[in-house]
Amino acid sequence: MLEFDLGLVFSTSGPYAALGQAGLAGAELAIADLEREGIARIAPVTCDPAGRPEAYEAMTRDILAGGVSHVVGAITSWSRKDMIPVLERYGAMLWYPCPYEGFESNDHVVYMGGAPNHHMIPLLDRVLSQGTRRAYLLGSNYVWGWETLRLARERLSAAGVEIVGERFVPLGDVDSDLALSEIITEQPDVVVNSLIGPSNEAFLRGLPTGQRPTILSCNQSEADLDVLGQYGDGIISAGTYFEPLGPEDFVQRAREISPNGRCSCVFATSYASVRILAETVAKTGTTAPRAVFHAACDARHETVLGPVQIDPITRHASLTPHIAQAENAQFHLLSSAEGPVAADPYLTCVPPVSAPPLQTPSLRIVK
Repeated sequence: MLEFDLGLVFSTSGPYAALGQAGLAGAELAIADLEREGIARIAPVTCDPAGRPEAYEAMTRDILAGGVSHVVGAITSWSRKDMIPVLERYGAMLWYPCPYEGFESNDHVVYMGGAPNHHMIPLLDRVLSQGTRRAYLLGSNYVWGWETLRLARERLSAAGVEIVGERFVPLGDVDSDLALSEIITEQPDVVVNSLIGPSNEAFLRGLPTGQRPTILSCNQSEADLDVLGQYGDGIISAGTYFEPLGPEDFVQRAREISPNGRCSCVFATSYASVRILAETVAKTGTTAPRAVFHAACDARHETVLGPVQIDPITRHASLTPHIAQAENAQFHLLSSAEGPVAADPYLTCVPPVSAPPLQTPSLRIVK
């Protein structure tokens, strides 16, 4: 049985600990399954940067200096971007399991999480088709929040939707009173919500239940849905995996190992990332990142996410987009694409939207 070391860099403490814990648990389940199936014996080299960007850089350097060639992890784009220079220096590869805002392609990253055409675009197009006219934009104050809300602003504005307000909250901050007061005053049809962690929980708990607009999210998952309780009800989320998609045996085993007893998108994507990596290493007989990457691109992978193909040019995975709505701490699927959709990280193939034609006012002559 092939043996190799694998870096697992997940913030299991800090401002987005729930996501890091889910990602680490998914990777650990894959490692256990691979050994049980006789495919590979992986020795995990695990670290917890606690959500501190500088710690991601230092800890990744320590892992790679020890001879590790592949890392699975990083939650935020901030952390991924801090890791990339170290990966480049050591010639190593990051398998990144989270949805992100796009507009990146690096030779040392395999983008296994959703690109904007897997989450933000289908989510916005859904509410546009339902006649949304007024929107409020709210996000955590770092690259995910900035870029997802930029995409939302551009697409909604192009369709004639009025943006009635836009606010950013420091990562981990629980004070969203200004945004709450503006939302209550402006009464938008939808809030595009890119907050994460405690910021997201505090905001949703602060919204008056009788005056809630539709809440849209590209990052709300089962990893932290339970903590929202009734305040999570009604959230419409886009993602490339939700618990109802199964398979049931995988969901059951995930519930047994996951810290919150749930199977989320980051859990499933981390699991799929480790399996694709290990199965490719077993096939090629090498952990050399370049050889592993090209071999992984040459195969179609059957995963818990559905069929996955990695594009050798964009370095992103083709994934199946889904939209779901939360109710009683469970997601219920609203729609799914017919099959895997090629990632479009630079949005070069997304059809534009146009504003509805101006209505000619009805006029009458008065004296």
